[in-house]
Amino acid sequence: MTTLERVRKVVAEVMRVPADTLDPAARIEDLGETDSLTLAEIATALDAEFVVRVPSDDLADARSVADLVALVERLTAQSEATPAS
Repeated sequence: MTTLERVRKVVAEVMRVPADTLDPAARIEDLGETDSLTLAEIATALDAEFVVRVPSDDLADARSVADLVALVERLTAQSEATPAS
């Protein structure tokens, strides 16, 4: 499963919309009620799915599904580049 497919699955579950209808350009705020609690739910679900910590500031800057994919890919790359303690 690609990063896009996994992010779409997470967003679809939180926003309660069909994953196959989520275009990468889909704006998160257009998918339904998007408040701080919804963003926290997305962050928690992304944390669990990708085993990375998604900072709330970065998440708030993500406007679309594609932005979330780019964010997760960046965080995953940083996580892999940082040696475990």
